Parts: sequence; structure tokens; C-alpha cells
Amino acid sequence: MTKHRPVHDRIAETQAQLAQLIAKANKEQINTNPEVVALDTEIKNIQTSMLKYNRWASEGEEKIANFEARVIEWKGRLSTAKAKRKEASTQIEALREKRKALAETLASEIGTEA
Repeated sequence: MTKHRPVHDRIAETQAQLAQLIAKANKEQINTNPEVVALDTEIKNIQTSMLKYNRWASEGEEKIANFEARVIEWKGRLSTAKAKRKEASTQIEALREKRKALAETLASEIGTEA
């Protein structure tokens, strides 16, 4: 026959289990308290924001450098555009005058052939 555990051991184990259950019940009661729930929600929201701030902090320098490089690039493009726009306008006017003169010449030739 197997040996049974002594009663005082079983009582001690039961008391330990009861203490754990009481602690668990107390913890659940605390965790469901409206004020505790509100604080937990606020903590969670701040932690979510903190993730965003950590990302901004880690990427900030790189993003700023990239943006400043793009600013320099676009300043160059603006300067080029101002200069080239005037040049292109002059070329278009010259080509239009040349086309007009050619069209007049061709029209006069067509008129004399007919």
C-alpha cells in the first residue's frame, strides 16, 4: 500500500493554495477598479506616444539631412528654371518668327505656281 501524505502537510499546501487564490482575487479586484483602469489606459496611451517619439528621435537627424539636401537641390532647380525659362522663351519666339517667314515664303511660292 502507498504511503499517504501527513495531514499537516496537506493542510499547509491547502493554506498556501488559499493564500495564492486570495492574492489572485485581490489582484483582480484591484485591476478592475475604475480608477486603476483609467490609469492603466493613460499609461498605455503614453507608451504608444513614446514609441512614436522614439522613432522621431532615431530618424530625426537623417530626415533633416535629407530634407536639407532636397532644399539645396530645389534651390538649384529654381535658379536653373529661372535662367532656362527666359532662354527657352527667346528660342521659341525666334523659331516662331522663322516659321512665320518660311510659311510666308512657301505661301508666296504656292501662289505663283498656281
